[in-house]
Amino acid sequence: QMPLPVLIEGPPGVGKTSLVYSLGKRLGFNVVRINLSEHTEMLDLVGSELPDESSNGSKFGWRDGAFLTALKNGDWVILDELNLASQSVLEGLNSCLDHRATLFVPELNMEFKCHPKFRIFGCQNPASAGHGRKSLPRSFLNRFTKVYVDELCAEDFEYIISHSYTTLPLKLRQDMIHFVSELNELNLDFEFNLRDVFACAK
Repeated sequence: QMPLPVLIEGPPGVGKTSLVYSLGKRLGFNVVRINLSEHTEMLDLVGSELPDESSNGSKFGWRDGAFLTALKNGDWVILDELNLASQSVLEGLNSCLDHRATLFVPELNMEFKCHPKFRIFGCQNPASAGHGRKSLPRSFLNRFTKVYVDELCAEDFEYIISHSYTTLPLKLRQDMIHFVSELNELNLDFEFNLRDVFACAK
């Protein structure tokens, strides 16, 4: 209800992205997911000059990227793996996250005002999860309302699976969840989560 960016942090597989998708769908919004990495550049988000298909590639024209399109249309954007993004991308997003609510595109020398219904949701695993993740600058984090999602327990798995796969027998559901829980107790390099339970259920 409030025009503020939201940052959702939690371990892998707890449903951070699915939560935003489900909420957006129930409220009638188009939800756009953009997966970030250390190689993502602002041009990947806002757009670039591309060959014009009608000219057989002899002319180039600007084509909006997913982020700029969502900003104009009033969609919801999920910036997934936010703490993998480069400093240049974080700086490029700054003006969309504060009172300015604008995005300047140097390539067009134009500033775009965020649609009143446009919302940004950042999703990330904790920095302690490694693989290039970092703690975001405090000045950047302060632009978000932060929400932390706890790790799912066996009871959560059972509730979700029972509502998602209603035809599976209770004993089979319990055995799958018990199996995944036992794997995690082995302290392997890989942690099994809800996605793996879904894979078993299929």
